[in-house]
Amino acid sequence: MPHVHVSRFEARSYEIDSYRHLNNGVYLAWFEHARLQFLQSLGFSYDLFADRQQWIVVARTEVDFRAPLHAGDVVELSTEVIALGRSSVRFRQAMRPVRDGTPQQAPACEALTVMVFSGGTGRSIPIPEDFRAALGSLAG
Repeated sequence: MPHVHVSRFEARSYEIDSYRHLNNGVYLAWFEHARLQFLQSLGFSYDLFADRQQWIVVARTEVDFRAPLHAGDVVELSTEVIALGRSSVRFRQAMRPVRDGTPQQAPACEALTVMVFSGGTGRSIPIPEDFRAALGSLAG
């Protein structure tokens, strides 16, 4: 069974744009923060990787905005790894509004992000074995 981490965010007034919607840049920040929380839930962090001269960097993000969010809206953001390559990790994330304490079925926004491990030289490096092992069945 894949590891899924759930984060919770609330749209704050200063994150709202002139259309009275959550600014599209905020969605990307929340997705980034949720990916870090996913890594932390497995015992990893960006600092840990950097200390080992391994960086995991965003190579591509696709975002589908489905419904606007407004000030005060609360969302649950699920994060999971859906594929591993030699050096790349593919994340799927879904942001679901919470109404009356329950996450809604239909997501407000979804993202697919490819992150790549780098050794700092601009070239990719293999995914660290301990990270592969932490992901279990996807590592095969």
